Amino acid sequence: GHNGAGKSTLLKILSRITEPSHGNAIIRGKVSSLLEIGTGFHPEMTGKENIYLSGSLFGLTKKEIDACYDSVIEFAQVQEFIDTPVKRYSSGMFVRLAFSVAAHLDPDILIIDEVLAVGDADFQNKCITKIDSQTKSGKTVLIVSHNLSLIASLCSKVLLLENGKVLKYGNTEECISKYLSLSDQVKS
Repeated sequence: GHNGAGKSTLLKILSRITEPSHGNAIIRGKVSSLLEIGTGFHPEMTGKENIYLSGSLFGLTKKEIDACYDSVIEFAQVQEFIDTPVKRYSSGMFVRLAFSVAAHLDPDILIIDEVLAVGDADFQNKCITKIDSQTKSGKTVLIVSHNLSLIASLCSKVLLLENGKVLKYGNTEECISKYLSLSDQVKS
């Protein structure tokens, strides 16, 4: 959907950050979310401390976090800054670490809201590969993006929103086509 269609609000509801104004959302499984830059990390804490905080909030033990810690840092490529407070990270470094933490916590459902647009091309490709492996292993990945080629390559189903309402749900190609036709109508 276009800006203001309700995409980010829906993801916040599914991530249990925002309560729905009516109705309910039933989630089955552990959810890991990567929403707005800055969400979920404490700015005064180091990258390392935020990894352990995020893991513990996700319900992992220290031993479980220890087991994935090196993979998180290696994926994010922030080794030399891991003991630096994240408020000093560039937006790209922040997103790399946040994505890596969210993806390596082994969630049943991974929710991503447009933030991958911040990373460089190499990191975006690495994220796409990670997302693809998550879906192939049976995990659910919810992505909000205006990058239609990304949606076409990664998504088996699409939900198109307009003014907080479902406009179309289902076949990726059909939903993208409907979205593009709406965009053409706006331009006319």
